[in-house]
Amino acid sequence: MKFTKVIPGILALVATAAFASVLSAQTLEVLTAGSSAQFGPFAVAAWALATNGGVTAYHYTVKSGSTCPLPGATFPSASTCYAYLNDSRSSSIPYEPGNLWVVWNTNNQVWAYLSVDSTVGVRAFQATPRATLGLANLPSSGQSAYNSYFDGNADTAITTTVTNALNGQALTAANTDIRPEDALFATNRTLNTLEYATSAGSLIGNAIQSAFGSSPAVAHPVSFALSGGTDPFSGETIPTIYTIPVGAAPVVFLANTTNLSSATNITSANAASLFSGTGNCAGNLLDGIASSVALSPVLREPLSGTMNTVEYSVFTLNGSSQETGINDDYQAPTYSDINPLKLPCGSGYRYRAVGTGDEVKAVQATASGYTGTTNTIGYAFYSVESVAPSNSYKYLTLNGIDPINSSYSAGSLPTCATSGGIYDCPVAGGSSFPNLRNGTYPAWSVYRLITDSTGLTNAQALVEKSDALVDNYIPDYVPITPVCASLLTTGTTDEPGLAAYREHFVPNFLASTITANDGPIALTSIEYNASDTSVSCGSGHSAYTLPSLTLGGSDPAGEYNEAGGDVGGTIVVNTTGASLTPPGSIQASTH
Repeated sequence: MKFTKVIPGILALVATAAFASVLSAQTLEVLTAGSSAQFGPFAVAAWALATNGGVTAYHYTVKSGSTCPLPGATFPSASTCYAYLNDSRSSSIPYEPGNLWVVWNTNNQVWAYLSVDSTVGVRAFQATPRATLGLANLPSSGQSAYNSYFDGNADTAITTTVTNALNGQALTAANTDIRPEDALFATNRTLNTLEYATSAGSLIGNAIQSAFGSSPAVAHPVSFALSGGTDPFSGETIPTIYTIPVGAAPVVFLANTTNLSSATNITSANAASLFSGTGNCAGNLLDGIASSVALSPVLREPLSGTMNTVEYSVFTLNGSSQETGINDDYQAPTYSDINPLKLPCGSGYRYRAVGTGDEVKAVQATASGYTGTTNTIGYAFYSVESVAPSNSYKYLTLNGIDPINSSYSAGSLPTCATSGGIYDCPVAGGSSFPNLRNGTYPAWSVYRLITDSTGLTNAQALVEKSDALVDNYIPDYVPITPVCASLLTTGTTDEPGLAAYREHFVPNFLASTITANDGPIALTSIEYNASDTSVSCGSGHSAYTLPSLTLGGSDPAGEYNEAGGDVGGTIVVNTTGASLTPPGSIQASTH
């Protein structure tokens, strides 16, 4: 992927500090939580919606600490649990802290996104009653960690009216790297098969701890149910949920360069041996490294959408699981190597990280609390902002196939320039992630946003805007929707949209309740009909259409609802651009 520098137009609008023009009543457009990988593109999309027509807009970002007080406890003044999810179905469910961006404008509209984890986001949205956003001890002027997503200006102080529009409000959507069925499977597996529950049949599990950092991150397995089911805590029926496909991104394998700079490739079989520990973590599991070098793989927690994507598209297909030899046995851990995870593996160790940022820092091994762990190798969904270039790590090919570019060079991650503090790395239409697009790279997943009937219109507008802009600013994923060349800032090539999808299947525990369905034709409108199969470009004699090339999503009429898991499902690529007829094909369950 080659990034070239073009000054973005839509983000050039500068927000002023004229708060007197911000009226008292605020309309909550979208309040979403979940996938850290989608945090950046959706911030760009929200800013574009907020500033449409030259409207003045503002932004605020804050990064929460990794721990929160227990529900019901008083927040101490020193607490950095600034923004969190409150799942009130039980007072024993801990708060889930996350990084937050907020965008609002003088039209009294508000958008907000809490970055937690895909499974946490899905669980929080489908909890009945639905989880709410909590805000506490907010720094007055926000933080600068994410201001590059908007206009290049520093954050402005968040107003009381905006805070009131968000604090205690229920989510209207959730962003996820994996299907809700796959998120529920991951939760049930974590609680039951992997025995992270506090006792057999418990709905709340032990906190899964990171091995890194001065205040280690944790993940909380908590039970939930799918649309139409019964909430395991409240007994209430889960409302109808709609799935909006966003696009697809690869999971990339990353290696620390202190002693692994000559590493170039890992095969699926060797990755399975390494991350399960069965290969004794020997260096020759990486191409270019001697067997005498002791590797230390860094696993993600079993609730992670990233972990489940590689678990079922790479590891289990080769007869291994990352959770081999890790078992909490229905109790607070008595074996200190298991939680937090630091299991001996040959002369190295198997570690666990919780969250993308934690994983990347663990592989880089340069930050405080992460040093002393060189020879680390891990994985993450690629994104410009969270998997940024660094001399301390590189990316690898998988089975000789490059996850980012058409061919492999030295493993250096793409550099994304900034202009005036704004991410500025547009790509030509159809050029991002070529080996994901052609179906040869195996470790990837389709991003989604889930919502309900009340949030459908606003959520769809946010997805459409993200798809239209992702190639122009921070190309973190292949958009599901075609985009006309006239809307792209680089070149004259149309963005054809995603042509690949994964066949759906029914996870074993859902065999009697759903029928697998690949979904309707995925396009800008989730209401499938004959006129909804292409994007129109140009006008007059130059008019032409770009057909949708893949399947996915739901339609409110209920005729072609996408259903079933697809993490690790068989890859199908529509290379000819032929029309697709829903429902799609069905694959047997792989887990």
